[in-house]
Amino acid sequence: MEVNHLTSVLGADRPGPKPRISQNGVKFRTLCKRCNNSALGLNCDLAFNDFTQGIKSYLTSSIKLPSVMYVSGKPGKIARAVFGHLSAVGVDRFHEGDRSDEMMEWFLDESLPMPSRLRIKYWVYPYKTQILIRDSAIRDLRAQDAAVFWLMKFFPVAFLVLWDSPSGYEYPQFADLARWGNADPEAEIELPIYLNSVPHERWPEAPEDHSFLLYGEGAVAANARIKRRS
Repeated sequence: MEVNHLTSVLGADRPGPKPRISQNGVKFRTLCKRCNNSALGLNCDLAFNDFTQGIKSYLTSSIKLPSVMYVSGKPGKIARAVFGHLSAVGVDRFHEGDRSDEMMEWFLDESLPMPSRLRIKYWVYPYKTQILIRDSAIRDLRAQDAAVFWLMKFFPVAFLVLWDSPSGYEYPQFADLARWGNADPEAEIELPIYLNSVPHERWPEAPEDHSFLLYGEGAVAANARIKRRS
């Protein structure tokens, strides 16, 4: 994979640095062994992979799909996997404080409900470019405030993590893992996939006529490596 800063796919005029080459996907080395192996790899990632593969199997089949389909999944584990992988974006990014402490306690203790300040929207993403964004902000000029968000996009699904749910950023057209924030983490739930609510490829990371966004270094785009002639 060729990994670039997000601006490389948003049409920015300034030339960027050469892409970073990452073998077998995008990788970051910032989670501790306990979080990476026990909480993610041996636990939540299994549910996460089952859910994403379930969506992929529908999208790549030859059957005619309804406007809403359902894929069985464990929303608590899927949400923790999304949070865990996006927490790994960047280096030395963990910050102490009420928000970070609350989120880390929830991530490590499956008996805790999802924090009320958290929303995790998801939708079908039928595109090749992978997007990972941490600690960014969007300001919709039609709303009173800005929203802080994290974002993970890869075929076949995208996840938008929203903090503190400010008015104007509800996005009701997408399903929300927070709906099942109090469910038993082992419970298998039929999770809706809305096939009639698929935004364009660069939503929400590309600014629109009524919005602007702020990004830091933890905003990357990855594409399959192009083989160049020597």
